[in-house]
Amino acid sequence: MPKESDADVTFTETRQATATETAWLFINRIAGSFDKSQSHMRLRALLEELGMLPVEINSPDQLKGMWNDPAQVRPDVIVSVGGDGTAAMIAGVTSGEVPIAIYPAGTENVLAKYLQIPTDFTAFSKMLSKRFVRQIDAGKCGDRTFMLMASVGFEAEIVHHVHARRNGHLTKFHYVRPTFQMLAQYEYPRIQLDIELADGTRTQTEGYWAFAFNVPRYALGFEVAPKATPDDGLLDICVFTRKGFWSTGAYITSLLSGSISERSDVQIFQARSAEITSLDAPIPLQTDGDPAGFTDVRLAVLPNYLPLVVPKRKAR
Repeated sequence: MPKESDADVTFTETRQATATETAWLFINRIAGSFDKSQSHMRLRALLEELGMLPVEINSPDQLKGMWNDPAQVRPDVIVSVGGDGTAAMIAGVTSGEVPIAIYPAGTENVLAKYLQIPTDFTAFSKMLSKRFVRQIDAGKCGDRTFMLMASVGFEAEIVHHVHARRNGHLTKFHYVRPTFQMLAQYEYPRIQLDIELADGTRTQTEGYWAFAFNVPRYALGFEVAPKATPDDGLLDICVFTRKGFWSTGAYITSLLSGSISERSDVQIFQARSAEITSLDAPIPLQTDGDPAGFTDVRLAVLPNYLPLVVPKRKAR
């Protein structure tokens, strides 16, 4: 992953936590591969040790109700305890109006790893106390907000399959069998994309599997779009133009080797937005690892939308 200089990122000023602040603590209890009740208790205590008033929230509906209640005082920070999808859901509800501190508790935690957000409680407490905020872009997939990526096609079909059968915590192994099943039975409906490029011009293309990235990283540390950065006002759209068992196997092999962006049958565009339509049947969509409905859909970028609490980087 290319390293960023301090001039490449957008920050707000450091804000020290005070004893009069309220922190909403959103806990996704089924995030990750095992129960983390002890961590949840430690986080509650950590907020109290910082002199903050923790208000625990356990469901999207509860969060929406509190956020939309005019009598409810808005929090100073929201701590998201879960994975990438949990933080993206919170961002969608709050419209980037309150800083979000991600405590990584999901299966992959791609964004937290990219931003070097700690899981160690001492380091996390220091990060939360200093409140150094980085403004990053977000994406929109229809009416859903995403922070990492959106996809349509083969991989999104797997996500739909796994979540439809989910019963509690997920591990990476839950995706292994469905992946092999999809390799054998996925029908590869065609996808048509009408893309608004970075310079405002438009281009059209077709394929059978497509991604839109806000950051370069993907599950298991794969980099599909190495030039993607989360504060450039653009999405990096990758289109896989071949279909079938052997082509998909080759794509997966290239992902494992880190060479996917070098393939001649993979198109990469830096874009402001894209209209994605199906030429056959509706095609599954996913955002940040969660099901996100079906085509047709419009993708767009929301520049500098999301304030995330991050560790303050050392000067180089």
